[in-house]
Amino acid sequence: MISYHMIVVIFFTFSLALIFNSDKTLNYEIFGQNSSPNPVDEIGLSSKISGITCDAVEHLTFHNHTKLIIKDQNHSLTIPAGIGIVPNECIFWLHTHDDSGIIHIESPSEISFSLGQFLQVWNSFNQSSIIEEILQDKVQVDASILLENSSFVEPTTPVPDIPLQNNAIITLDLKNLTGP
Repeated sequence: MISYHMIVVIFFTFSLALIFNSDKTLNYEIFGQNSSPNPVDEIGLSSKISGITCDAVEHLTFHNHTKLIIKDQNHSLTIPAGIGIVPNECIFWLHTHDDSGIIHIESPSEISFSLGQFLQVWNSFNQSSIIEEILQDKVQVDASILLENSSFVEPTTPVPDIPLQNNAIITLDLKNLTGP
């Protein structure tokens, strides 16, 4: 007969096996279980967009957040939920979970990412004339960044080159949008 203590020991052992890799290092990969090397090929989406990989697991080695606000004539546009997430398949290193505008930066190593890379991932999931116009510099954009230290910056680089910094708020104010 299995006792309560045996169940706890079995559960604890199984949990440790999931948390630690075979080399006894912590496993921070928590999203998904698919081991296919290119899980998005079947749905016609590239597994790599603008240098951003879609992996079967969500990486937490490097984990930051940047908020994006896009305004058109003083009206905030919704940043869609699920950008960069292929349900039950894979998740891109740059993605959104909800429509709050928070860009999740979750990669297997600490590297710099740009707003343009996120916009490329977004455009692959939801081709939008607005995103195309921003990426192709066909719309005047007043950009501003509120950094984590509360300093306010007006970037001197093109919009796609704006770096995604931890806890920064990037606001794009579109001035002469031609698309819907």
